[in-house]
Amino acid sequence: MKLIKNKEFLQQIAHQIDVLNTLGGGISLPQVKIDKQEKGAIIRVSIPAVSPEAYHIALDQNQLTIIAAHRFEEDSNSLIPLFSQQFTLPPQVDLSRIDAVYEVQELQVRLPYHTSVYKTRNIDITIKD
Repeated sequence: MKLIKNKEFLQQIAHQIDVLNTLGGGISLPQVKIDKQEKGAIIRVSIPAVSPEAYHIALDQNQLTIIAAHRFEEDSNSLIPLFSQQFTLPPQVDLSRIDAVYEVQELQVRLPYHTSVYKTRNIDITIKD
């Protein structure tokens, strides 16, 4: 027996419960995972009931900051911070090619390495008399 059949209502009420839990001193637990691959890395952030519009990503030199905040109304200045984490990026990350995608309730920040980092190169040896 289903008491509530409207899925949209259930999604909205779940989001409100999560926000009220956070306001009441509870926490919204984010899941953060870093996948390292041959050509780069991916930072994966998943926070239950958080929309893609709640995320903000800032890059300052090699410091990447990911923030998630809930805004009550679109025009409102009042924010509830849900998540904030700073990452120091290694020198092999190509800062000009970083991008972010929100897919299947997960934020993915893609950190490609410089192409010269993962290519093998032979170095000739000069012999001096």
